[in-house]
Amino acid sequence: MRNRLRLAGGVLLLSVMVTACANLPTSGTVDIKSLQGSGEQAQSGVQIVPVVPGRTWGPPDIVQGFLTASASFGDKFAVARKYLTPWFSRRWHPGVAATVIDAPHVSSQLQPRGVVTRGPLTRLVNVTGRHITELETAGPNQAGSVVAIPGSSTYGFSLIQKAGVWRIDAISVDNKPAERSLLLLKSTDFQRDYQARELYFYPVGSSANALVPDPVLIPQRPGNSGVSILVNSLLHQPPAPSWLYQAAKTEFPKGTKLISVAVIGGVSVVVRLGGAALKTGQGQRKRMADQLAATLTSSADGTQDQSQIKSVVLQIGRQSLQRRPWDVTKLVPRASLAPLYFQVPGAPGEPADAVVRASASARGSVPLPGGLGSEPFSVMAVSTEPTASAVLAGCSGRWLYLMPQSRAGEAIKVHLPAACTSLSWDIRGNLWVTANPSAYVIPGAANGLPARPALVSVQIPPLPPHAVVQAVRVAPDGVRVAMIVRFGASMRILIAAISRNGNPSFTYLAQAQQQPQQMLRVGSDVMNPGALTWLDPDHLLVLDRPASGKAQIYEVPLDGGPSTQVATPSGAISLAASWPYGQVNPQLAVGITPIGTSPGEIEIDKNGLLNPRWLSQVKGITPVFPG
Repeated sequence: MRNRLRLAGGVLLLSVMVTACANLPTSGTVDIKSLQGSGEQAQSGVQIVPVVPGRTWGPPDIVQGFLTASASFGDKFAVARKYLTPWFSRRWHPGVAATVIDAPHVSSQLQPRGVVTRGPLTRLVNVTGRHITELETAGPNQAGSVVAIPGSSTYGFSLIQKAGVWRIDAISVDNKPAERSLLLLKSTDFQRDYQARELYFYPVGSSANALVPDPVLIPQRPGNSGVSILVNSLLHQPPAPSWLYQAAKTEFPKGTKLISVAVIGGVSVVVRLGGAALKTGQGQRKRMADQLAATLTSSADGTQDQSQIKSVVLQIGRQSLQRRPWDVTKLVPRASLAPLYFQVPGAPGEPADAVVRASASARGSVPLPGGLGSEPFSVMAVSTEPTASAVLAGCSGRWLYLMPQSRAGEAIKVHLPAACTSLSWDIRGNLWVTANPSAYVIPGAANGLPARPALVSVQIPPLPPHAVVQAVRVAPDGVRVAMIVRFGASMRILIAAISRNGNPSFTYLAQAQQQPQQMLRVGSDVMNPGALTWLDPDHLLVLDRPASGKAQIYEVPLDGGPSTQVATPSGAISLAASWPYGQVNPQLAVGITPIGTSPGEIEIDKNGLLNPRWLSQVKGITPVFPG
């Protein structure tokens, strides 16, 4: 079915009905949209086919038509250039990066004095719109990272009339000449024409064979160009605009040359490299091939089940390396199979609480040292070491207690600058501590446990002075950090990356030269996040705790997409999640607020997020999985 609709900007909108199960192509090239498989995002069913400007169109119509035609990547902007004078068309070089504006207002006026154009009749058309995002890229043919740009700008389109028709001869931004690469898109066009993907890089300062996902956006172009954009992006280190700058790295050496990218049968990609890649060894080539395979065989949410690409072949000189999805799946760190810890408050008047370790088949207590007082820990965290050697951390007010399970009854006390609000361990044995309004790290707290642990301040340069860090959770990869940050009356969920700039005494979340918008903001539809945890490499679980009403759990994707509500038991005040490899469903646990004489309950679900079945497991509070 095709519906044709004439828009003000002069464009044909084709609505195409497609089936839910598209057949795999058997030959030729594959469109980048099909790499998402048969999911809804891949089948928006809407394509924009731009039309050339009409001879009777006035200046506002020309500008509107140009903005609409700019959203068509299929013709390499051929139609969009017909709205420009030949001189300006030669100067305009748009790439992948786009500036996105919402609900632009278009107004026309006579050309002001001082603006020089080559035509007897001139007009100035102003397009004013609020910035939503800007796509930052390191080059014209690389995937982009979304950057939030607050405020608004005025884009001035200078037009001249020749032979009775109007054409755009210059573009300015806030009265300054625009960059030649400016690609200005309306938000509706951007949402339709770009798709979320993931690049995969290795952690800086680690030789571990582990991959870190970087959510990016690429335009939905025909042919193999989308695949080429992803491959070309891996040949370069994460650039300064990227939130992973100096926290992650690529194994492709500087000077690598991309010779060709071929998609065969729609299910296999062959990448040929030259240049500096010819001087690499076998181990480095394998890591390069793993980066390619993880990037090209995964879908937008990091899974392989929706991707049509089932094989990636890396050719360097006469050598070929083939990698398949199952070769790289476990290279992206996830939680390991581990027991659940929680507190069981004692009877009134008892000096301390018992911390209990529970597994599917057994349950055992962790003895606590004396002198901890009668109040339970406000927050807890358990290191990722094997159970017998794990270190339990708990906070009570401004005191942090570190308790190695290998030394029963022993604890080391650390005095904090303020009351503790969250704890999180990373895979290197470092403990991350949030004490309003700041964050700290205790290096090596799980490795040997020094008698006087060092409390190192964590620098978060992009945050304004009035921001308050409420919670920090480190991902299983040890690179990414999810935070709840209070900005005045509002709460935000931000994703940042850990970097040290080569100096172990200074730990950063994001880089000092970065701007606030270069952290990833996710879950903007969660109004009052109170607790969060990592669900898998590409999703968070967040507990929304409004001032009034029922608490609600959300599954929050890291690609900026909408959050999904998860059925939530009444009275939930905390949550924990663990989803190891090989498990069909995640392990979910929530703490239910104490009521009256009840010390609180732990409810557990193992049915999965789509249809959770919450069952009361034990009396207790503060459930946590290691990490």
